[in-house]
Amino acid sequence: MSKRELSPAWSVTLGCTVIVLLVVDVFLKNPADRQELMWACYWASISVAAGMIFRVDVLVSAGTVFLAGLGLPTWLLGTFMDSQMEATSVLLHVIPLVAGLLYLTKVTALPKYSAAGAWLLYVVPFGLAWRFCTPDAMINLSHWTRWPVPSVLPHTWQFYVLLMSVSAVMVIVAAGMLDSLVARNSISRQAKLRAGVRANHASPSAKLRG
Repeated sequence: MSKRELSPAWSVTLGCTVIVLLVVDVFLKNPADRQELMWACYWASISVAAGMIFRVDVLVSAGTVFLAGLGLPTWLLGTFMDSQMEATSVLLHVIPLVAGLLYLTKVTALPKYSAAGAWLLYVVPFGLAWRFCTPDAMINLSHWTRWPVPSVLPHTWQFYVLLMSVSAVMVIVAAGMLDSLVARNSISRQAKLRAGVRANHASPSAKLRG
């Protein structure tokens, strides 16, 4: 089990902040655009928020791994290609990721199945978007008919296999990087703790010598 050091008050506050941002974004959207809530980034943000509020490490880690490995890179690419950026979109891609990273840097180990959870945060809304969202919206890249270069991937199944494979690789890489970060922070905290203990033990003897 990972040891949490982020205070419950801060954890709940950050989680509620993410929820408030999501609610505000929903109300600011036109009804026709609310199918965009099927974007996996929203699901990942909810996972981070719920995990922080209820202190479930794997929810935080899955959402954070997804945002770091898939959500932020694809959003930045889409923003660059569209040449437009909304304030709420910036906040929803930055604040949940920062909150999740802050939470994870205070644990001793990245929870198991973080990469698998992050991948499911793409696969599940991908399937729902394919079933319920309009192809023109291209939510989660779920419709092959909007693929811009059909000569490269002429069959639908090739397109879907590519998406699932690339998404799996990206979240595995992100999980590995976050795991290394968490491990380094844990070792650093333990070293500081041991140094503090040694200093406390040495202090009485120093006073006696004085």
